[in-house]
Amino acid sequence: MARANFATSEASSDRPLYLQLVDSLRIDIANKTPGDRIDSEPQLSRRFGVSRFTVTRAIEILVDEGLISRRQGLGTFVAAPALKRAPSYLSSFSEAVSSARRVASHRVLAYGPTPWRESLPYREDEPLISLDRLRFVDRVPTAIHRSIISAAIAERIGLTSDVVASPSFSLYRRFDETGLFVDRGVETLRARGASLEESRLLRLDDSRVVMAVCRCTFAADGTILDVVDAVYDARRYAYEAEIRRAPGLIPSNRHPQTSRENDNVSHANGEQSFGPRLGPWGDVDSAGG
Repeated sequence: MARANFATSEASSDRPLYLQLVDSLRIDIANKTPGDRIDSEPQLSRRFGVSRFTVTRAIEILVDEGLISRRQGLGTFVAAPALKRAPSYLSSFSEAVSSARRVASHRVLAYGPTPWRESLPYREDEPLISLDRLRFVDRVPTAIHRSIISAAIAERIGLTSDVVASPSFSLYRRFDETGLFVDRGVETLRARGASLEESRLLRLDDSRVVMAVCRCTFAADGTILDVVDAVYDARRYAYEAEIRRAPGLIPSNRHPQTSRENDNVSHANGEQSFGPRLGPWGDVDSAGG
């Protein structure tokens, strides 16, 4: 939007100037591709005829929305769209990225034996292997994955340091190729502050918030295939869920329920349901239900 047009818009609108600038920049960003550089703050100030303070406020909003990202010493760039995962379909990182028509890649950070810890669902005497990877989307660091696998499972599917280092390696695809199909998973999500090492690897700069995801995946016979502790740049990760309200949960004084509907409620209460979970209400580091 030209400077004259922006000034006219300002005069005819009750919205704060910085929000009008946000609207204009969203249009600019929509016409660019991820990785494109956007104008510097001094350039935007001159282009729209507004103060640096106004530009800074607008840029901060767009960074918080995940539309742009700052790279220390390099500038500000259009961010890649957030990855979206539907819990009704358990997809791998590579599959989720490919479905978004983007390119997934990884760098192995560590591979080898790892000690048992109490939070793991394996037996205490079970030999374990850890695979730590930095995951990229279109060469932009997006997640850190630590996969804990039984050494027996790793041997069964032929995992080696050379295999996991291959640019085309996908753990879930490896499971499929060797007859160990991933049947289901149990996943927990929690937002938290990033560690210094996570901030460095994910290039978080001032936005040091990550989405921590812990997932345990199982084969159809109940065999544990892997336990993943993943850390995502929160600006590039969204969780999409379909949630339904059981008819019997509506207060009876508003909509009287039939016996069949009440039966459905008791059945639903015994099942795993997807959607938001509230709590814990005490210590935020404690286990939540």
